[in-house]
Amino acid sequence: MIISPDEQLPDNSLVKSTSTLTLNARSPPPVHPAMQYQGTSALPPGYTELGKPTTNITYTCSPQTIPANSMIVTPPAYVNSLQKPYFISVNMNCFTPTSYITTIRRGSWDGELVGDFEMGLTTSRKPATICLRGNEQPLSEGLESNYRIFHNMHQSWTWKVSEYDKTTTIFWEETPGPGLPLTCFSSKEKVVGNILARFLPPRHPRKQGRPSDSTRLEVTPYGHEFIDDIVMSALIIERIRTAPSAWALPF
Repeated sequence: MIISPDEQLPDNSLVKSTSTLTLNARSPPPVHPAMQYQGTSALPPGYTELGKPTTNITYTCSPQTIPANSMIVTPPAYVNSLQKPYFISVNMNCFTPTSYITTIRRGSWDGELVGDFEMGLTTSRKPATICLRGNEQPLSEGLESNYRIFHNMHQSWTWKVSEYDKTTTIFWEETPGPGLPLTCFSSKEKVVGNILARFLPPRHPRKQGRPSDSTRLEVTPYGHEFIDDIVMSALIIERIRTAPSAWALPF
């Protein structure tokens, strides 16, 4: 409805309009789903049923030169805008030059902060840490490795991050194949039906006349409910797997 300067609202309309404005002005800020719904079924921030795809999506890890020490994890061009790329940067800790902080953002370099983790040659005064969805904890509490226990000569890891009254737990395991890919499962029962994602390192070195092979992350529809945890844990595990032996055990 359009009201000209010469017209006036009826008294009851004016009251209703004023009440609406007052309510809008006093609307509370958004709260975390777990606090709002008082339940354990609320999805973490950034996770929505609406955004869950119906097929597997393969993200490509593309190193960047601007800014330096950075990478973008990008979904295919045909994917809708709900699957946003991850922007990842690495910076040195100025107080501990042997320790490095990896920061993960969604959508752009200045986008939503997903979290960060710090690893390197640290000490008991400055242990390796992870911070996901605003909650920081020692890396040793969030990632458990069977570094000394092998099954078919392949390592496995358990990622366990607590938030409010909910704990997110996923399981990674090295699987046979070029570059030793990693497979992420939703439970200790590591069967095809429980696969959340696969982290796929390059299968062969670069060679003239052959297309380069990028690191990829294939995520299932169900896996997108845990996409932030999958991205961060994959980065940390691959960092551990490929680091020199002195850096390989940050906890």
